[in-house]
Amino acid sequence: MDEKLRKLRSESKLLSPKIIIGKNGVTAHTFTLISAALKRERLIKIKVLKTFLDESGTDRKALARELAERTGSVLVDQVGFMIVLTKK
Repeated sequence: MDEKLRKLRSESKLLSPKIIIGKNGVTAHTFTLISAALKRERLIKIKVLKTFLDESGTDRKALARELAERTGSVLVDQVGFMIVLTKK
């Protein structure tokens, strides 16, 4: 699994974010959008704006794990304000 994750991480560096989480936060619609994007593509990048983190006080790593769990995906990478997910 490590080799697959390493390959996916390197592929994700070239992607642009498909979903941006802003000051409105994470809603049920956000999970729907992420699930739909994962059905279309095997690898997606999500950007979390600093305004959301400042207002909600959410931890970036906890948010990344929650997004992966609730969408039934695998967390590939979480660096800074970027989260990369792939299909299971």
